[in-house]
Amino acid sequence: MLFLVDGMLGNIVKKLRLFGLDSEYFSDIDDSKLIEKAKNENRIIISRDRHLIDRAKKNEVLSIYVEKENEIEQFLEILETTHLQLDVISGDTARCTKCNSTTSQISKLKIGNKIPQRVLEFNDKFWKCDKCEQIYWEGTHIKNLQEFVHKINLTS
Repeated sequence: MLFLVDGMLGNIVKKLRLFGLDSEYFSDIDDSKLIEKAKNENRIIISRDRHLIDRAKKNEVLSIYVEKENEIEQFLEILETTHLQLDVISGDTARCTKCNSTTSQISKLKIGNKIPQRVLEFNDKFWKCDKCEQIYWEGTHIKNLQEFVHKINLTS
């Protein structure tokens, strides 16, 4: 599944990418261009903008209207519509949270000068974005997101 997330859901797009879901994000794009892009690339629009969702449906573009305020409830709305199952977040499947590109595992020997020394000491696995070269590791933020997944799975 390919997603196109509008500017109102920046936190959601980062989490979708961490789950390995191809999710493009635009903070400022004309609705017509967004709908055209979604249609051309067979992407599902995710938005809190009812007007955009109505226009997308009129143009036969799959879309998900997110009504809830709470992030877990927002994710549940998306999962209910897509029937996706969320498992665990893994660096091996995650996409870059900045640019949506794929990531590849990289030896810590090749990144020693690009990240803090303490991070190198406490982590063994690292990934680098194939496009923007952002470095990732499974730190405490991933553990917190695993708790987010657990809450979603308990609620769904």
